[in-house]
Amino acid sequence: MSLDKIIRVTKTKIPTNYGNIWFFCFNFGERDVFLISNKLKINNPLNLRIHSACITSEIFGSLKCDCKLQLDLFLNILGKERKESYALIYFPDHEGRGIGIFNKIKVYEVQRKLNLDTYDANKHLKLPIDARDYKPTIEILRYFKINKVILYTNNPHKFKFLKNYKIDVIRKPHIAKPNSFYSLKYLQTKIIKGGHLIDIEDLNKIIFKERDYAK
Repeated sequence: MSLDKIIRVTKTKIPTNYGNIWFFCFNFGERDVFLISNKLKINNPLNLRIHSACITSEIFGSLKCDCKLQLDLFLNILGKERKESYALIYFPDHEGRGIGIFNKIKVYEVQRKLNLDTYDANKHLKLPIDARDYKPTIEILRYFKINKVILYTNNPHKFKFLKNYKIDVIRKPHIAKPNSFYSLKYLQTKIIKGGHLIDIEDLNKIIFKERDYAK
């Protein structure tokens, strides 16, 4: 599998709601990918989350997914950590699992009108279920000389992706408690149709009870 090559790198330290964090921007020609870290020089093993942009939830507060919740959960951990290395790789071009914001809004409307989940709505519109390309992650890890990762994810595809590139990876569950009926249903759909790796013990830890959420 060929990889996109890093063309330019720039960085700065930013005071944020999560603490003072380092912000790197990696340019791959037509793509920019961000790395947010708690240290200027991150080391092995790296506590890592690979995160896809979600404008609707992260900027506009949509309740239809858990993207903003997962992002906040990890950044809060990252911002407080002083000893171990933590980083979040953020893909701004992964909106709607890679179909783009225009198609994502079309999917939302099909969900609204036909009462479909996100996977069936994509199929209805003949859109890919997941079109994301994570390859820049490997070049970014090589840039920092990282080959051992503790990956914060419930998505088996991200785990397998790193393994395919010979990264020594351990998966750590990353479950944010749903804040609405909609985000709860989305999480259930990811488990049932997306194969996300969440077991009953993990669900109990976040008090996963449907009656706790009002529609």
